[in-house]
Amino acid sequence: MNSYTTLKERTENHCLFITLSRPERLNAFDMKLGEELHDILSKAAANPQIKVVVLQGTGKGFCGGGDVKEMHHAQNKPQFLRDLTKIIHQCVRSIREMEKPVIAAVNGASFGAGFSLALACDIIIATTTSKFCTAFIGIGLAPGCGTQLLTSLIGYQKACEYILTSKIFDANEAEQLGIINKVVPEKELEKTIEYYVNIFRRSPSNAVGKAKMLINKSLDNDFMNHLELESITAAYTAGTNDFSEGVAAFVEKRKPVFHGT
Repeated sequence: MNSYTTLKERTENHCLFITLSRPERLNAFDMKLGEELHDILSKAAANPQIKVVVLQGTGKGFCGGGDVKEMHHAQNKPQFLRDLTKIIHQCVRSIREMEKPVIAAVNGASFGAGFSLALACDIIIATTTSKFCTAFIGIGLAPGCGTQLLTSLIGYQKACEYILTSKIFDANEAEQLGIINKVVPEKELEKTIEYYVNIFRRSPSNAVGKAKMLINKSLDNDFMNHLELESITAAYTAGTNDFSEGVAAFVEKRKPVFHGT
């Protein structure tokens, strides 16, 4: 097991729980957190024993964004922001490119780069007390991440409203905008996360991973090329043991038992 200083990890029955752990700074990104998060996400992506990843925060918030105190003290502020955004981008890419579902469990503040980190996840569950904000404009900074993700979700005019004004909004508004999947009371967050995790523990992980890839590729592909990619990918998963089990279970009128092979 790695010895991380800015996050905690726990693996339980094919699920990796990653907990951002800089509670004194609202789990804000510094370079160390970015590097460690990218490292653990990369390892999760390469580990066939991990079927699903849960990303959460310690204390009163999910992630407060970039560490503004470090930005303030940086001698070369442009270079610091360049380096920090690049490592955050690597984390976002790791989440999107990982052929495994990543669930964000948002409790409290999800601001700036922390909001972008949540947006990169495949399923977002938030508590009723959660707050969201792009935040960058509020400190005189152009957004270092998240503009494409948010615009693709809510459209141009709404994206302008929320990004250009640094509007703070709650979980119910986020759900109405289609940003998050579900809002739950804080006491039900763990149970709700476990519900989704159990779905993916029982799922055919190859098919789930390839389906996630197809969803992401659909954002960029033209229609005809995407149809071809779907055909190729379906044929690929037809060669798995899980597909043989799935069709056999269907014919035999029983529930399939998938093993991720």
